[in-house]
Amino acid sequence: MFAYSIYFSYPSGDEVKLIIDFGDGNERTFMTNYRPGITAWGMLQQANAIYGLPLSIENHFEPRAIGEKENGEDGKRWNFYLNGRPAKAGPFESSLSGGEVILFKFE
Repeated sequence: MFAYSIYFSYPSGDEVKLIIDFGDGNERTFMTNYRPGITAWGMLQQANAIYGLPLSIENHFEPRAIGEKENGEDGKRWNFYLNGRPAKAGPFESSLSGGEVILFKFE
């Protein structure tokens, strides 16, 4: 997990960065200004609206599929990281305070 913290370039405290890593060399990055009340799930929804990627969910607002990649394909699933570490809460419960990097990675 430490490698992720080296990989990320952290945004300033008034921004939030989202990376969607499809696990095949294809990534999408979305950065926006921090707003009180924003969650990791809200960031994923904003990126979805901009990129037009299909998004389906499982229980507790965990992604089941982003784009063409669906949980279970090739034994992989979508994992959620916050600041380079596996998130302790789901994306819907993960409130942001600014300066975070959110990663949804298909692995």
